[in-house]
Amino acid sequence: MAQARAAALPSWAIGPFSRYKHNPILTSPVVPTTATLWEWPEVFNPGVVVVGGVFHMLYRGADSGDVSSIGAATSTNGYHFKRVSSHPVISPSLPSDNQGVEDPRLYYRDSKYYAFFTGDSGATVGAHIDINEAVSTNGRTWTQLGPVLDNTKDAAVVTNPEGRPVRISGHYLMYYGQFGQTFLAESTDFVHWTTVGPVSAGLPTSDGGYEFCVAVTNYRTTSKGGVHKDIDLFIAGGLMGHGRWYYAISEVEFNRSSLRVAAARLGSPVLYPEAPYEIFGHTPHTVFMNDLIFYRDRWWMYYGAADSVIGLATAPLRASS
Repeated sequence: MAQARAAALPSWAIGPFSRYKHNPILTSPVVPTTATLWEWPEVFNPGVVVVGGVFHMLYRGADSGDVSSIGAATSTNGYHFKRVSSHPVISPSLPSDNQGVEDPRLYYRDSKYYAFFTGDSGATVGAHIDINEAVSTNGRTWTQLGPVLDNTKDAAVVTNPEGRPVRISGHYLMYYGQFGQTFLAESTDFVHWTTVGPVSAGLPTSDGGYEFCVAVTNYRTTSKGGVHKDIDLFIAGGLMGHGRWYYAISEVEFNRSSLRVAAARLGSPVLYPEAPYEIFGHTPHTVFMNDLIFYRDRWWMYYGAADSVIGLATAPLRASS
């Protein structure tokens, strides 16, 4: 399995990505206190948006019982993050998420922050996971709105390169789901979501399961090229290479004229586990992303590594297609 390089990428695809040399950028406390046990021993799968030159991050922390909460951190340079509190900013508190809140996606719209995350009810009969939503005016104090889509996970709202949600034909759009049970939903107010129908990602049946991660439109891939109006949907999924299992990140293209059937896909991942902190951990050989931001002339991808720590990979615009 080869990682996608610049020469191999089609004009619509973003990348190639290079890891930050000082990864990981956020880890669990070495010696947890009573206040920080919620994020020990794992910190991973962040959502990030830049507002007013400040990087705002929501991240998933998991305790020793594998119950997840969501913490917040900020940075002025994108590399060094400081936690805003020793306590989670979104905790398991509703019947739909009392066994964990996981994998936050973070967006900024109309002077408010919006988060979509997986709520785990722990139900033993029927559905036990939903896509939940929360809203904040400052990125630190959050109000839970509850489930917006039932029995599913992995919300990927279509945004511009800066992480601001985009209306297409009058609607905000969200790709969501996993392992072939994947769909497109729409909303006019960013709170009430209606499923449009199933989505075909065009992946061969021989591939392992996959999850939707991030969807971006109105973006550029080269320094001199035009703006792409189609949608680049990042996915994460199970692949095999050299006789070994990986959970890697790749990209799929959707045309605006056909939002639910993939027009193209990459034949190799843009990021797969290579570094020790990606190979060894709670879930070995795994990378997973919840965000993608274009800022300071490059793409910033913050990702979970081995479900244990948070890494950063960046990609400048290519010189040409």
